[in-house]
Amino acid sequence: MQISRRRFVLTSLATPFVFSTVSGLRRATPWANEKLRVAKVGCGGMGTNDLMETAGHKMVEIAALCDIDRRQLDALRLGTKDDKGNAVAPRFPGVPAFADWREMFAKMGDRFDAVVVSTADHMHAPIAMAAMNMGKHVYCQKPLAHGAWENRRLAEVAAANPKLVTQMGTQRIATQWRKWGGKLLRDGVIGPVKEIHAWTNRPAGWWPQGNARPAGSDPVPEWLSWDLFLGVSQSRPWKDGYTPFNWRGTIDWGTGAFGDMGCHMLDVPFYELELGMPLTARCTPVKASKDQFPESEAVVLAYGPTPKTSKDGLTLKWYDGGQFPDFKAIGLPDGWEGGKEGQDVVKGDGGVILVGEKGIMWFPIEYAWARVFVDGKAVELKPEEQRRTNHWHDWVDACVAGRKDACVSRFEKGGRMCESLSVGAMSALEPGKVLDYDAATCTFRNSPEASAMLRRTYRDGWKVDNL
Repeated sequence: MQISRRRFVLTSLATPFVFSTVSGLRRATPWANEKLRVAKVGCGGMGTNDLMETAGHKMVEIAALCDIDRRQLDALRLGTKDDKGNAVAPRFPGVPAFADWREMFAKMGDRFDAVVVSTADHMHAPIAMAAMNMGKHVYCQKPLAHGAWENRRLAEVAAANPKLVTQMGTQRIATQWRKWGGKLLRDGVIGPVKEIHAWTNRPAGWWPQGNARPAGSDPVPEWLSWDLFLGVSQSRPWKDGYTPFNWRGTIDWGTGAFGDMGCHMLDVPFYELELGMPLTARCTPVKASKDQFPESEAVVLAYGPTPKTSKDGLTLKWYDGGQFPDFKAIGLPDGWEGGKEGQDVVKGDGGVILVGEKGIMWFPIEYAWARVFVDGKAVELKPEEQRRTNHWHDWVDACVAGRKDACVSRFEKGGRMCESLSVGAMSALEPGKVLDYDAATCTFRNSPEASAMLRRTYRDGWKVDNL
């Protein structure tokens, strides 16, 4: 990889230091107007949030924008109107805009240093990998990729490139609540862990799941580049409502409630317990479909032992779409939710319960501190102050400093977790069957159908090196 004069100056001059948002990390700033030039792919929904958070860092310059929805680009570059009809000034006037990220990479590749990816799940891997192939730093929304093989390859390529700084968009991991929960696990408060119970209320009205593929076709909206949305997935006609947002429940494009929300809830437990790949997976769905993930499901994954788990390994039980664990059977006392307000936290977005050999820990997704129970009684714990940081800015600081290890959700870690979540999500394609996962090939030994989604064949014309 050629090193530009700009990069040479950044890495070789003795310069003053500025403290980062990441604890203990410093960055070199040779001159006041030096910027990390970022190209943004996917600018609507969570993509808008990713864009504005990244652009809010004083060391960032947005170099290019890309979206398959022209309305999103027009609003950012030309301005829009608020809900009262008042004009809203453009946020990025004059910034080059593209519908096709491949065209943006080809034309603008020498004018940006990093890429932020916030597309539908099925396009995360090809865009992120293409960016890394060009030597660009990458921030990619969760889940890191759609299938097991894609997650594996992103993790491997990131690990093989020590100068590339990567971060998966699980911003909750930077909060004080999840940091403290991680510390409790590191300290072994509940001992070796033998079970994990995790749940979310989604999809439950957030997006559709469990439905058959709709028949027929609708006229493609003039603002939508439908073929570019399809990308690596197999071709199908446009139907109103596929995008934005509702694609999450469609197997070709999303990862369902498990892949979508599991990243936010299981990241800290997965990393702290040093979990590997699941050995088996079994899904018990409600209203199953060949086109969409189940409307509701329970999934069981079995893992081998690690130094942080029971000597017999660990069982992960996942519930979504209105199903919940049997809290009493797990060993939690009556009223442990802490009243109605606490119960709303427990049964809202979701949470995790870890069963250890010494006790039980409730690890909420956010906005509440972890709680520990021993012999059916709450243990009084005073949360230690944890420093909350900005997940997007942590990545920017690490890029400028050349410190990939400063990113807590770097691809090497996030890819392994998301491979595991993909195994759980795709087990829905063989309802009720215990599927044996072959980690060497990223496939199920006893399910060709589900394996096809763990290791997909890309549509003609969309091949990306290293995938």
